[in-house]
Amino acid sequence: MSQIVLDDQLRASLVLLPIRAWITAQRLRDLRPGEVIKDERVPTLLQELREPTFVTIDHGFWNRRLRSRRYCIAYFDLRDEQQGELPALLRRLLQQSEFSNRAARMGKVARVGAAGVDYWQLGDDPLHSIQW
Repeated sequence: MSQIVLDDQLRASLVLLPIRAWITAQRLRDLRPGEVIKDERVPTLLQELREPTFVTIDHGFWNRRLRSRRYCIAYFDLRDEQQGELPALLRRLLQQSEFSNRAARMGKVARVGAAGVDYWQLGDDPLHSIQW
């Protein structure tokens, strides 16, 4: 199963294809072909997978209540027309020790931007920050 699961609004040519050049990735819609997957169902679907990292630009996923030991959510604080920046930001995120492997990422909900990453981690309350 894929390590990286991309939200459906992300464009394949700008996001999926560049990411697939260096890591296993698939689109959310490929998990349930032919179904329309509403945002509220995404956490349930992620829990059925083996430690996925869900990548999105949908601000609704920047929510500390979505933390789960079964997955990671990486919300990229980008506008739709900035999607081309996402692959490089994802690579930068995955180079941080806090996100460098699946075990380290699980339980986190992160907001990734040009200046760094803020994240909540399951089991503690403070907002953590990494500047790059």
